[in-house]
Amino acid sequence: MTTDENRNNPAKQIELVLTNGYEQHLHETFENAEARLEDLRQLALYASRYASTEDFLSELALLSTERFKEPAGITAEDVVQGGEEDELLTLTSVHQAKGLEWKAVFIIWAAEGKFPSPRSLKEADSEEEERRLWYVALTRAQDELYLTYPLMMIDYSRQVVLQKPSRFIMECPPVLYEVWSLEEESKPFDAPLEFTGDDPEFLN
Repeated sequence: MTTDENRNNPAKQIELVLTNGYEQHLHETFENAEARLEDLRQLALYASRYASTEDFLSELALLSTERFKEPAGITAEDVVQGGEEDELLTLTSVHQAKGLEWKAVFIIWAAEGKFPSPRSLKEADSEEEERRLWYVALTRAQDELYLTYPLMMIDYSRQVVLQKPSRFIMECPPVLYEVWSLEEESKPFDAPLEFTGDDPEFLN
């Protein structure tokens, strides 16, 4: 199974694990086996972007480490349901949304360097795959579509980084969308401090 051809091919390694018993194990063990299989197939698709298993595992290690905290496991997204049917909120990846539609869709992190990802920009085919995913995401909305991204973020080195909209947004004629800028209302300088009762977290 571990041949030189497969040694640095993480996507092929995942495929081999599935076809050599793990897919059967999922069906025999879990009621949601198909959903788990789909997550693993999407993981294999994601892994195909990497030139080596080491690069792939390094990226996963970064994804699973929240800023300044202990590493946490990577989990697939689930559906969160409200009370009434019209209050339903669905959290999903673009891959899992294929073939589905909703009245209103919010695409989060529609920022350059997030969608498309930096790694996908190294190869023309990868960027085009991201563009196809972008098209899938846009066409899930029946009535309302919101493309969102933060104006700034704090990176792993604690530097404030200004965010730009995704190149996919900038490729659309401005007449097709309306720009909103939402900011939290700042409190007066002399406003009293408010505590919620939870222990606040401080950065040293």
